[in-house]
Amino acid sequence: MSSPTPDSFTQKAEQARKRALRSRRLGYGAALIAAALAAVFIVQGVIHAPPAPPAPPVPEKAQQMAGGFSSFSGIDINDKPFSVKALQGVQDTHDETLMHLKSVSGAFERREGGEVQVIADNADYELKTKDLMVSGHVRFEEPGRYVAKLSSATVNLERQRIVTKEPVQVETSGATVSADSMETSEDGKLVILRGHVKAQFLGATNE
Repeated sequence: MSSPTPDSFTQKAEQARKRALRSRRLGYGAALIAAALAAVFIVQGVIHAPPAPPAPPVPEKAQQMAGGFSSFSGIDINDKPFSVKALQGVQDTHDETLMHLKSVSGAFERREGGEVQVIADNADYELKTKDLMVSGHVRFEEPGRYVAKLSSATVNLERQRIVTKEPVQVETSGATVSADSMETSEDGKLVILRGHVKAQFLGATNE
């Protein structure tokens, strides 16, 4: 059996070195492939991840008019002016066309002539319908014709119509009349009293 020669050792060493080099290259290649796959998964995870749910909307704050002197005016269906004034007016927090008023005074001019005046402790005024809902020591007066005292009523300023379902006392130049309710015609010409109507005429004596 012949002994290995120096050349055979050199050849084997070269072959071993080449095998080691190929192994290292394969290892580097596998590492690069693994890194590339990981990057692809990461990118796909970012791109295809389900979108985050939108943040809930911030509730809008109700707008409220600062309290203070308030006044309103307009023209009714007969082209007559009306007006409302209050020492304090606050816009409703839910309905921007509704005003809450305190220390209220108002007036409207009748179609036939004459001015009807109203005062009250409180009122709600609807800008759209021109309804003035008064309450608390309510007083309607048409100078020289009548004075009506009651606790609450609704006045449509556009049609000059007054309606109350509360007991009312009406004073005229010749009598004092009480009733369970009162209503006026749209032009304010008629004053209609209903329910337990009682009249006391001035100058009358009880026998």
